[in-house]
Amino acid sequence: MEKKRDNIILLAGNGQNAGKTLFACQLISSLRIKVIGIKICPHFHHLPSDTNFIVKTENYQIIKENKQEGSKDSNRLLNAGADKVFYIQAKDEHLNDVLCYLDKIICSATPIIIESGGLRNIIEPGLFLMIENKNNRKLKPNTLDFRKLADINIEFDGEKFNFEPGNIDFSKKKWVIKN
Repeated sequence: MEKKRDNIILLAGNGQNAGKTLFACQLISSLRIKVIGIKICPHFHHLPSDTNFIVKTENYQIIKENKQEGSKDSNRLLNAGADKVFYIQAKDEHLNDVLCYLDKIICSATPIIIESGGLRNIIEPGLFLMIENKNNRKLKPNTLDFRKLADINIEFDGEKFNFEPGNIDFSKKKWVIKN
């Protein structure tokens, strides 16, 4: 059962380097409100000893990003102006647990930008954006399904998008596309 989450804008892509983080950063920079950025990775990577774990289990890890400097996607989101950024490592089958935990620490009216394809299987976000690098010929298995579910399918040519992030706003507790 999908949970409706108007305060969440969800970004998925057709692979690495599709432009998801760049789009999220441009969107954050264009907004005049405080927003939370979340990057969800379905793979577990080794993390440095100074990592600020909020939760660490065998099934998922939630990390609060505190550093603007650096090239990690979570650093980039914070540097773009996000009020808070969380980096999450979780297998898709544990995303519901992650969502339940986030519900405890983030107000349901707070605007949130999340990079995650897997989360689309358990929530219906306020806006769902499918971002595809037109030079990527290898499609993830769920790419075709996500294209059908997306509110907007955005193409990235490696330099620019065919849809401007500034055309999105957060109004009356939900994400909207400006006229």
